[in-house]
Amino acid sequence: MEATTAASQAAPAAVPLRANREFRLLWVGQALSDFGTSMTALVLPLALLSSGYSTSATSTIGTAVLVTAMVLRMPAGYLTDHYSHRRLMLAADLARLVTVATVAVWTYLDRLPIALAVVTVVVAQVGVELFRPSQNATVRRVVPAAQLGTAISLNQARAYAAGIVAPAVAGLLIAASLWLPFAIDAVTYAVSALCVLALYRSLRRAEAARSARAGGAADRAADPKKAQEAQEAQEGSGGAKAAPRERFLPRLTAGLRYVVRDPFLRTVAGLAAGENFAFQALAYALLLGIGREHNGAAAVGLAMSAAAVTGLTGSLIAPFLQRRLRMQTVMAAGPALAAVMLALAWYTGSGIAFAAGYSALCLLTPVNGAVFGTILATTVPENIYGRTTTALGFTTEILQPLGPLTAGVLLAYLSLSGTAALFALAFALLAAVALLMPSPPAAPDPRTAAA
Repeated sequence: MEATTAASQAAPAAVPLRANREFRLLWVGQALSDFGTSMTALVLPLALLSSGYSTSATSTIGTAVLVTAMVLRMPAGYLTDHYSHRRLMLAADLARLVTVATVAVWTYLDRLPIALAVVTVVVAQVGVELFRPSQNATVRRVVPAAQLGTAISLNQARAYAAGIVAPAVAGLLIAASLWLPFAIDAVTYAVSALCVLALYRSLRRAEAARSARAGGAADRAADPKKAQEAQEAQEGSGGAKAAPRERFLPRLTAGLRYVVRDPFLRTVAGLAAGENFAFQALAYALLLGIGREHNGAAAVGLAMSAAAVTGLTGSLIAPFLQRRLRMQTVMAAGPALAAVMLALAWYTGSGIAFAAGYSALCLLTPVNGAVFGTILATTVPENIYGRTTTALGFTTEILQPLGPLTAGVLLAYLSLSGTAALFALAFALLAAVALLMPSPPAAPDPRTAAA
């Protein structure tokens, strides 16, 4: 399988990403889907409030999203490694299309019931958890190793761009009618499903052409049905050879055990868990600390928009920094810059400096994601790639639910500047840990793998 992977990645090496049809299909479909999802995430709570539900009842949809994500993160990786990526992505898109279309029709006809809203966000999060690892595995398959960093950065950029554009468009659509954002979101899922279908048809044709050129599988290439069956079998098994049947639990936790055994991944998981917790706490401290001041809502909105813009900028400069800086330097830069800005916020009492600390993290978080995503895509064995990435997602986000509570407790006893001082110390410590991280494992030599 390593030889197959190396050969498949070496073939399109000279093709730039903008000319890579498979990557374009996946990127465009998900760009539209991200846009629609961002609108729904904003409009759904407003629809519940307009239906007469309280803020506490409306907040249950956030809890439903969080619980669903934690429960399904690792099983989704297992499914990615054992079943067809195409079928998983199609199922995720079609399920979300049906539920969001139902919300659109119901909102058009009557007030939205909270039970339907909860079902919608649960199904949407299930779709996210199924789609994300299958998409990552597909990107690894259609993009040469030398271009993976750029591809991951472009995927992050599309999400930030959706976060910038979607709120403004949602506001215009709500002014026309509350059901319109949901209807458009349903259309984006339909387009994404069509892009997935077109992508895999293109992959099957390319696979058949490579088999024909190799000469060793001419009979399979001549029979489209056999070629499709072989392709589906390769996707479903993650490319691994047949192995003795293991029990379900060891297979489910294979990615987690791989992370625990690997010193680099183990260190990154601990560092990222601390950073994600601090990042979430800082976001809520910004929301609550500045939001309670005079004209605070406008200030928070401006700060969040600025953070989205810096996140988009970080996604675009990630390939440049990734090629020129050590991995440890890249991982430490965001927390270090945030620590400097938050120390300035403590010294001056400036809310602008506090918001700048949050934006500093948003600027460099995509760079970290591109660096780390490239390392995973080039070093983790393909047959456990989905389970490894989802296990890392689970471990690095497990402390996030404590972030909002921590922010609330800090602001209950400290001023905004005092809270900034504690955050500055925390991020300085995280930057120091990042500088001391072990080096990542070397990617296997494609020539050795092919041999």
